[in-house]
Amino acid sequence: MAIFDHDHWWLHFITHIILVLMPLMLLAILINKLISLMRQTLLLRRESRQSGNPLYHPRIPQSLSIFIKKYTLRKQLLLAGGAILTLPITFAILELPKLIINNAIDSDNYLLNKTAMSLSQIEYLLVLCGFYLMALIANGVLKFVLNYYKGCVAEGLIKRLRLLIFRRQRGQRGVNKSDFLAPVILQEVEPICAFSGDAVAVPVLQGGTALTIIGFMLLQNVALGAAVIALLPVQIIIIPIFQRRINKLVRHRLRKVRRLSKLLASEQNRPAHLAQKPIRTAFHALYVLRIQLFKTKFIMKSLNNFIMNLTPFFFYTVGGYLVIEGKLSLGALVASLASYKDLASAIRELFTYYQSLQDARTRYTEMLTYTEQPTYPQVIKAQFEMHHYP
Repeated sequence: MAIFDHDHWWLHFITHIILVLMPLMLLAILINKLISLMRQTLLLRRESRQSGNPLYHPRIPQSLSIFIKKYTLRKQLLLAGGAILTLPITFAILELPKLIINNAIDSDNYLLNKTAMSLSQIEYLLVLCGFYLMALIANGVLKFVLNYYKGCVAEGLIKRLRLLIFRRQRGQRGVNKSDFLAPVILQEVEPICAFSGDAVAVPVLQGGTALTIIGFMLLQNVALGAAVIALLPVQIIIIPIFQRRINKLVRHRLRKVRRLSKLLASEQNRPAHLAQKPIRTAFHALYVLRIQLFKTKFIMKSLNNFIMNLTPFFFYTVGGYLVIEGKLSLGALVASLASYKDLASAIRELFTYYQSLQDARTRYTEMLTYTEQPTYPQVIKAQFEMHHYP
């Protein structure tokens, strides 16, 4: 291999894992995710077309994605545009320190004729530092605006969903569920709609930041850029396994909380010695579920942190070899290690986004089930009977 022409077997082994095996795994996973996304998009379009079907008139959309798209599409596009504006600023924040060190501070590399104006070395240093400060201020202001607007979008959707649930309950004649819908309206709606502000902005912002940093590292050295994404396939495979377990526990907990709410209401008029046992049993069941939920979350978090902290091992191994062999400058290695902190933060935010998405979808489905909205199986069954049994 051109990058590594040494005979150390362990180095060749690590190199083939980083530059061959892991990129192929990542490519296969991305293709699979793309196919799944296309299938989900077709299902969502089919659901939208079925809105005119007499069997299909839900006031609340059956999909969280459709619900967010229906009421916040323009706002999501604005958030995505603002997130895209941060990407060139992020690249400037990565590139300017390198220019300051190599072209301004290092007197041997300072060339007066490369500047647009006749500046001394100190003046050139101050100009670059001024640009760096401006980039930091612009980045901070833009992210503040994005976060504030995301909060406004989420709060607006919370208010809308609460009104939709309340109006549906009021429109059901002969059904009085106001006491039992109160926890849904006041507690469960908020974590569902709080995700809406991040629905588009976070993947665009954090995903774009991650791609920008990876591109910056590839410009420094191809091997270092490949080392950054070496363990991404492992994370993409492991985290969904734990997330499915977490989703299952969240569904069980929501159902038990609702049952407990009904139990507390029904046990108020019973003698205390008769009411205590079922209440204690329900409390203990919730306690066990929470413990299982915490254990699963922390195992997943520990594994994810270990994998993220393992990536610098490839930096020190591969990058250290390149520096010793004179194929990479020490400054480029240090800059790559420093930028990896921002990359690790962006990747963590993306995985947190995935967990929030799954949690919001689970809660949304459970909310629809509890408020007696028609579900996919019910609609499909009704359509099947309509077309095959006239």
